[in-house]
Amino acid sequence: MELRTTHDGMLRAFGLLLSQGARKQVASKFVYRPFGSAIHASRRLRKHEADAVNAITDQLKLLDPRDDANTEAVEKLLKELAKQPVKFVPLKLEQRIDRSKSYPYRSTKRGGRWTSAGR
Repeated sequence: MELRTTHDGMLRAFGLLLSQGARKQVASKFVYRPFGSAIHASRRLRKHEADAVNAITDQLKLLDPRDDANTEAVEKLLKELAKQPVKFVPLKLEQRIDRSKSYPYRSTKRGGRWTSAGR
């Protein structure tokens, strides 16, 4: 049986404290990508302000942003919208990372998943 001194015990306790700081990194389940922006009111809008914002957004919905002919019209409408009491909030698209196995019982290297050798 090994006899431990107070010094050994303190070193072990310090080592345990240090190991708790470097915890295992958890793998993320989702990937987030930029997905445009949304328009939110910066405060409660009055009736005429809400109507103006709705009119501008309805015009923006009719235009195709990818078409080069519409770029000037889209920029003009966005400038008008920026004058209103609204803020642009960035949106993100959430995609789940699939970490599931292709076949749960046997690896494909060993002849799993209906190979010609297995059947």
